[in-house]
Amino acid sequence: MFDDLDPKEFEETAAAVVDACASADDAKARGALLGEAGLIGVTAPEDAGGLGLPLDFAVPVLSAAGAGLLGFPLIEAVLLAKALAPVDADLAGRIASGETLATVAWQGRAEDGLVAAAPLGQEADHVLILRADGSAVLAQTGNAVTARAVPALDVDAPESAFDISGDLTGPVLDAASVATLQREAQVLRTAFVAGSSDRCLTLAADYAQDRSQFGKILAANQVIRHRLSRDKLAVSTMRNGLKRALKADVEDADLAIEATWLGTARAGISVAESAIQVFGGMGFTWEVPLHRHLRQMRAQSAYGAVAQATEGLGDRLIAARTNEWYGEIEHVV
Repeated sequence: MFDDLDPKEFEETAAAVVDACASADDAKARGALLGEAGLIGVTAPEDAGGLGLPLDFAVPVLSAAGAGLLGFPLIEAVLLAKALAPVDADLAGRIASGETLATVAWQGRAEDGLVAAAPLGQEADHVLILRADGSAVLAQTGNAVTARAVPALDVDAPESAFDISGDLTGPVLDAASVATLQREAQVLRTAFVAGSSDRCLTLAADYAQDRSQFGKILAANQVIRHRLSRDKLAVSTMRNGLKRALKADVEDADLAIEATWLGTARAGISVAESAIQVFGGMGFTWEVPLHRHLRQMRAQSAYGAVAQATEGLGDRLIAARTNEWYGEIEHVV
């Protein structure tokens, strides 16, 4: 059905729309631009106003968002427009069109009375709140679900926390749907961080070619060339890893996606920090956007609970191994 389409065809459109969003007045205006271009509903079914395309078609869209420092919860909107379609097609359609701004609180559970890590939560009309049984409810923000500002890593799409003071009402996603949403979030975050990393590398490489010190350009220094080459390899590994993880015949797709995301989350931060070092003192200024890229990557790492997930993945891989040597080191901590 999609044989005549190529995800790469979305790259130019996505980049142009993200660029246009930079001059939009607020998140609602950015949502309208993204919705009109079909970028929010790229994977949502057609009966919910989406394009009904496979997940890999969202990769260039999120890559452009990461590169362009998009001040909009696009990862959350893309996920919700698809996940809500079987439950509430009308609301899913409004999210896909950009008419309704929805986000996800990635940290905390409804039973705690407080959830957090919701990008642009203070501007959102709805927020998906996870529950202890693995399900989630898309609650309308208001009296029972009140947003409050918290210290934010991402300055372009600052996160919020939500106080829950009453019963939650709204469309409910069951545990299986939430698990799918969280797995697809790893794909979209990988694409987002890869795009952001690529932009950092481009800025650093261009600067190294233009900046002269002690009578020669920075790129003439072997240590700079080695640094940029290493970072180029890291960015290529992110993109190639994601491409392999999304192949239809990949073995243990869930493991491939998770491993790719966790590797990308760590490597992306390294690429951003490396680019800042190439710029020297200028790399820490507001005139150079590298620290904004670093901030949004660290925010995505926090939303995806990278530290905990990495430890959990290691434990699962070790437990699954059958090796005669493991029996002799079980006592080692």
